[in-house]
Amino acid sequence: MDNKAPALPSIDCEQLLQDLKQSPSPIPVIKPVLKRIQEEAYAYFRATLDANLLVRHRAATIDQVLNVLWRNAGLPDQDLALLAVGGYGRGELHPHSDIDVLLLCKDEDSINRHGEQLQSFITLLWDIKLDVGHSVRTLDECVTEASKDLTIITNMMETRSLAGDASLLAQLKERTSPQHIWPAQEFFKAKWQELQERHDKHNEAEYNLEPNVKNSPGTLRDIQTVTWVTMRHFGQGKLQALEEQGFLTAFERERLQNSLTFLWQVRFALHMLAGREEDRLLFDLQREIADLLGFHSDKKMLGVERFMSRFYRNQLATTELTDLLLLHFNEDFMKAGKVCEVETLNEHFVLTNGYLQANDPDIFSREPVWLLKVFLLMTQLPDAKGIHSDTIRALRDQRGCIDDAFRSNPENNRIFMRIVTNRSCVVRELTRMMRYGILGQYIPEFGHIIGMMEHDLLHIYTVDEHSFRMMRFLRQLRFGDVRERYPIASRLIHRVQKKEILYLTALLHDAGKSMEGDHTANSGEIAAAFCRQHNLRPTDSHMVVWLCENHLLMSNAAQRLDLNNPDDIHMFAQEVGDQHHLEMLFLISVADTVSTNPKLWTGWRAEQMRNLFRNTQDAFRRGLGNPKHKEDVIAEVQRDAMTELQKQGLSEEQVLAIWGTPGDDYFLREGTENIVWQTLAIHAHGDSSKPLVSIRQTSDREFEGATQIFIFMKDQLNLFAATTATLDQLNLNIQDARIMTSETELNAVDT
Repeated sequence: MDNKAPALPSIDCEQLLQDLKQSPSPIPVIKPVLKRIQEEAYAYFRATLDANLLVRHRAATIDQVLNVLWRNAGLPDQDLALLAVGGYGRGELHPHSDIDVLLLCKDEDSINRHGEQLQSFITLLWDIKLDVGHSVRTLDECVTEASKDLTIITNMMETRSLAGDASLLAQLKERTSPQHIWPAQEFFKAKWQELQERHDKHNEAEYNLEPNVKNSPGTLRDIQTVTWVTMRHFGQGKLQALEEQGFLTAFERERLQNSLTFLWQVRFALHMLAGREEDRLLFDLQREIADLLGFHSDKKMLGVERFMSRFYRNQLATTELTDLLLLHFNEDFMKAGKVCEVETLNEHFVLTNGYLQANDPDIFSREPVWLLKVFLLMTQLPDAKGIHSDTIRALRDQRGCIDDAFRSNPENNRIFMRIVTNRSCVVRELTRMMRYGILGQYIPEFGHIIGMMEHDLLHIYTVDEHSFRMMRFLRQLRFGDVRERYPIASRLIHRVQKKEILYLTALLHDAGKSMEGDHTANSGEIAAAFCRQHNLRPTDSHMVVWLCENHLLMSNAAQRLDLNNPDDIHMFAQEVGDQHHLEMLFLISVADTVSTNPKLWTGWRAEQMRNLFRNTQDAFRRGLGNPKHKEDVIAEVQRDAMTELQKQGLSEEQVLAIWGTPGDDYFLREGTENIVWQTLAIHAHGDSSKPLVSIRQTSDREFEGATQIFIFMKDQLNLFAATTATLDQLNLNIQDARIMTSETELNAVDT
């Protein structure tokens, strides 16, 4: 303790009792004492920030006050007891927390005999402004109510005697024990469901901006849930006792204790500064709390942002640990002795009751590649409930194996990209990787933005949560019922052949925010290094880097430019380059806006974005397009098409002879799949003197249900017009049409 710190509040109980007996009213005696206690506690906190000591000291001090008042009221020591319950029963009281008490009577006759005294006692507690929550019950009533109410039985488990007949508490404990009501397994199931419902409720946007230090995921209630369910089973829930029992490791006990210490510190400061019981970390108080707790600003980050980052990181770590411990408790204690359903997956892993479990947890230290492969395995198990608790512990313990050598290992890089390119469970498994500390270790730059918060009312999520919400939104465009609200984006997403480009952009686009300088440029550099390390193709690398560097370009332009001014549109079109970049940028821009704050996607903003997209699209159709890195694109398409055609039995000479010199547009517009189809059709047709007409169902999701017609023949006057006119006479509706001319004097028309 600081030598300069003021003394802790104290009470001379016997002197206080004497003062009460000499005063005609207890109110003028007690209220100054309570005020002094609070002021001295606040002074002590400002000097030491020691909430651990103060929350327990306040509970002990209130114990003394209530005991003195009970004695002064002349209440009996038989058949009547004053008990502390709930948080107060645990011996924990924050400055404005409710002081929950139970006036326990042996039977109805005791209530009838002492009812008037009890009512006077409660009235006095209200008059002296104590935040008291009370109930008056007989032993039988307590048992009846506790047997049907989860909250009441939870409060009963944490009960202490303050005054009166101590034997009543022993009787209450025995009659509400797991042998009589709420056996451990039933209690656990109810508490687990309660936790999940509370998490769902507090995951709303408002709780991300102003989290609840008591009820949000990863806060006090989560830690208490662990202690409650273990107390019901073991008979005790103290963290030190749980470590001694082998339920907690030393690391886990220390982490939970550190989390508890920090959360108590924040809650104490919140109550003190708000001047009332307030558990929401209100936006207007966050800066003041940060200053009080010693979080200072510098060039990189505001003090309040450092504080909120610490809070969110603490939330994430506590959520991960409490989930792990509840899984551990369920698997190893609630299901002990029961028959397990085990399905062998490979030589290293099994599914145990739906949870992925390593046969030998040392697999991660022997073969660190499994630190990534385990999540790849999970992408192939969409119905799995999760990862087994002992496997999670092993993952967590060995994540230090992910170092520079691990990150630069080509096999590890390929596995990570297989996770990102998987058709299902991508966001689920990346989220799981983040929660278990693997993702931040594998991509350190992403690890630096975990829990990072920008202190404004615009950004309502942490940077990492925003990035994951971006990925989820992009996935929903593919599978969700969002077409009405995002019609252009829902259509464009199906034109993107490599969705991983969008997911990597979402993951990395704000990674530069932890560094000094322009975060878009920083993110571009991070993305470029990531793409090189993971051996992405040049065209894919260029796109990821460009999107990271320019992810704000379209949103800013939609608000800044005159969208009806051709010069402004021309300038924007030149910055974007071509239709493909426009489409990718539109998708990222919409996803970025919606996942920053859903309220930002207003009808006005949607209309601005649509107008900018359509006007720029029209500009490209008029020939303003300037494809970026087109040489790389053409080379990649030719290489992929050549590889596939050679698999089909054509030689390189045959392919090049068929292609002739159609010009760059052919390879830029048609893509690998169309080129392979058309080349094979020409090769099979053979006779170049006769026109070739080939028909197939289109694979382009934008024109889903349409028929694709490919015509290959010698050039002639008005060929394109004649072709389209013929199709029109056949009552065919043309959705898109293209003509490519080759110097070999053969023309191709694709409609």
